[in-house]
Amino acid sequence: MALSIQAVRNTFGTSDRPYYAQASWTQSIDCERFIDRMAHARTTLSKTDIVAVFQLAREELASLLAEGYYVATPLGAAIPRASGTFAALDEQFRPDAEDSDHRLRIDFRLDPAIERQALAKLHCKRTPIEDTVSPRIVEVSSLQYDIEGTASPGDLLVLIGSRLSVDPSDESQGLFLRPIGAPSAESRCSVYAENRPARLVALLPGDLAPGEYELILRTLSRRGRRVEGHWSEKLSVDKA
Repeated sequence: MALSIQAVRNTFGTSDRPYYAQASWTQSIDCERFIDRMAHARTTLSKTDIVAVFQLAREELASLLAEGYYVATPLGAAIPRASGTFAALDEQFRPDAEDSDHRLRIDFRLDPAIERQALAKLHCKRTPIEDTVSPRIVEVSSLQYDIEGTASPGDLLVLIGSRLSVDPSDESQGLFLRPIGAPSAESRCSVYAENRPARLVALLPGDLAPGEYELILRTLSRRGRRVEGHWSEKLSVDKA
């Protein structure tokens, strides 16, 4: 994976440098997947142990910040911040008042050593301006196979990307599978275990024939226009 860098027009830029660099990540890792990676990596701790540690750290961090502490953690430092103006030296600080410009927030600063380590290994690739309307499928996996892009009939297929959510009740929307070499035999997934913009989990039809398929996701844009996105790879379906 690499960080995608695009050139975007800058309305405040100079005539000889009218564009600025904008980075976008290729996929997201939610909390559950982050913990799963930790549990299957360089540790003997179970997933339950890791979740318990994070929960304890979360509760303790919230408690210490509520007491006004600057809290240093193994990942970075959490800092209570205050802002606003006063009309007099003895005016009360009122962050909850609607007529006040007083604000309280918590800033989190990543440990500089972690940042340096990540940046040293980060790869960037220059990409053209992408379609910001159509679905974008970045990664496809199944619950039955460890190999990306391989599944079987009746399997749960996990899609990672952006703008992936669909309306299952609309037969024109959803995840469609088009057999390579037989485009007229297109199949549609009608059941979804998870239906979010960044993560879609679809149940493959139980009568899906073995072979290679093109994945097509059809949905509606925010303005109600029908749009579709294609996975750049092919899905290999084995026998059930």
